[in-house]
Amino acid sequence: MDDAAHMGTIATKALALLIEAVEQVPDDSWQRPSNLEGWTVSELVGHATGSTAKIVTLVEGGEISRAPSEPADWVCEDRAARLSDLAARLHDALPNADLNAMRPSPQGDVPAHRALTFPIADLAIHSWDVHRSVGRMVELPDDVLAFCQGFVDSLPEEALRQPGAIGPAKPAPPDASATARLMAFLGRALEGRLPPTT
Repeated sequence: MDDAAHMGTIATKALALLIEAVEQVPDDSWQRPSNLEGWTVSELVGHATGSTAKIVTLVEGGEISRAPSEPADWVCEDRAARLSDLAARLHDALPNADLNAMRPSPQGDVPAHRALTFPIADLAIHSWDVHRSVGRMVELPDDVLAFCQGFVDSLPEEALRQPGAIGPAKPAPPDASATARLMAFLGRALEGRLPPTT
């Protein structure tokens, strides 16, 4: 499988993981603080929805903003339905997409499959965040985990640890899974009280 085809497969899987996580959020949990400081669960999902829209627009060949997606622009009542609509657009666009075409990214114009790397990893990581925010610990599928790990490993430390981006790494126990170790490296707390589930 070439890079472009692989990117389409991982994008589809990452979006499915996010939709699954969103569908499992209890109705009374949306306004609770998420595991990411400063965001509620609703705002976390809003941000991830904006990243999803960016992926779909890149695949469709449309124009995107280079700025991170703002939660307030994407918060809505039926979050899973909105994500499912975006998933349908992605499914329709992928067969004819030119993922080698030059597209904008934070690093400048790059092939579309490279421009997609960050927002796809963002979706997968935030699917974990949604679960963690409502009291669940989950494992990413092996291929999605390998994709995210490869993306993180490709970034210089100074590019990764920027204000408003990824915070300092958190400790992970010796027996932590590969997913948990990655999330701890990305500043997610594995220890401490989880929000209650209902």
